[in-house]
Amino acid sequence: MASERIKRKISLPQSELFKDIVAIDLDGIYLDLHNDYDCIRLAYKAAYNEFRLTFKRINLATDANYGLVDLVFIDAVMEKCLFVLEEDVSNEFKTIDLMYRGRFENETALAEFDGSVRSLYYIGFYSGIELKVFAASLIVEL
Repeated sequence: MASERIKRKISLPQSELFKDIVAIDLDGIYLDLHNDYDCIRLAYKAAYNEFRLTFKRINLATDANYGLVDLVFIDAVMEKCLFVLEEDVSNEFKTIDLMYRGRFENETALAEFDGSVRSLYYIGFYSGIELKVFAASLIVEL
């Protein structure tokens, strides 16, 4: 019998501005995406307005028993995607450095939400890869 990956979906509350959310505490489940996981996949599905980062656990000494973790940005619009290809990014690409919800500049001032009530998430990797994603919510799938 084939085993299926059982997924548990947890909606993250709206984080405070500029607070790094690479380490996630989910009421008893602690995920350190910087030290214990490598990012193995980025997927943006424009037709579904979904952006997904998939992480694989590399630190087997942790108490976490979740081998794969997906961060899913709902109602997502990719604002920026920057890859510098002249450098070797293969190893450093996997290590997420920071992720936070921040402000952005609209026509008149700094704003926290766009017209569709989406926040801007800033995502950076050690390699210099930078992503900016507008999203209405963020879900962790275990």
